[in-house]
Amino acid sequence: MDDRTIDKIFSGSLDLLPPVSSKIVRIFTSSTFTDMLMERNTLMAEVYPRIKDFCREKHGLEFQVVDMRWGVRDEATDDHLTTDLCMTEIINCQRLSMGPNFVFFGGQKYGYRPIPSIIDGHEFLLIREALHNMGVDTILLDTWYKRDSNAVPFVYILQSISSILVNFNNKRVPKLQAQDQATWWDTLAKMQKLLRKAAQACYNTHKIDKDAMHNYFMSVTEREVINGILNVKNTRNHTLALVRYINNINLQNLRRASAFIDIVNRQIDAEAMKLLSDLRDKRLPARIESTNYHKLVIWI
Repeated sequence: MDDRTIDKIFSGSLDLLPPVSSKIVRIFTSSTFTDMLMERNTLMAEVYPRIKDFCREKHGLEFQVVDMRWGVRDEATDDHLTTDLCMTEIINCQRLSMGPNFVFFGGQKYGYRPIPSIIDGHEFLLIREALHNMGVDTILLDTWYKRDSNAVPFVYILQSISSILVNFNNKRVPKLQAQDQATWWDTLAKMQKLLRKAAQACYNTHKIDKDAMHNYFMSVTEREVINGILNVKNTRNHTLALVRYINNINLQNLRRASAFIDIVNRQIDAEAMKLLSDLRDKRLPARIESTNYHKLVIWI
């Protein structure tokens, strides 16, 4: 510690305290779920225990893994907290880990693209205005997004699913739960289209910038990579990216193929593929050191 920091501590200021030396290696693993299922299971069963033993026996360190694709509570889905939980865990890993803190497993699937749980109030009004100008009804968005005037500036908040679809979490009556869950996923798809259509229109008319527009198109996995790698100063010592390409995915079996690539309306989701390519093949290699970026091409 320098003399200035010591003087401030003695004067009662604790703002500039240096971080406590950590004895933990804590990594956040990021990927889409279905295409990396076998890899994640193998890592959990065979690899992580060996790393844990190595860290403890050779260096006296505690090894921890955060895999948010397992064990997220239903309540988090209901309240649209899953993305926020992931971002919080990335920050925790970056804060606690003395070494690596983020590993990205990339494939050919861009992954789940949620709608924002909170939208800036003025931006939401621009979204509504754009839809009205196109002759599109906004009753669906008005039902699910409610104004919070207590926030400064004001925002619109996506309501919990069960506040409108009351049986969404009703495990006691599986039939009613299944009906409300199906209704939610159909509703989500409709709101995704409305928000993206309006956001694109607002961007085209220079009412919002590119980043604001992209917020309506972005997958959870991309948001993780942005916070875990792209926005990180020291990627060499803290991050790793492993990218796998499967050259011969059988598109005749769409149900099976959908585990490895994004499918919409029984076709490859071209929009998702473009977003993934920009992230995986351009922005990520440009930011991370080549020694920390590994690409594997396989045939199945």
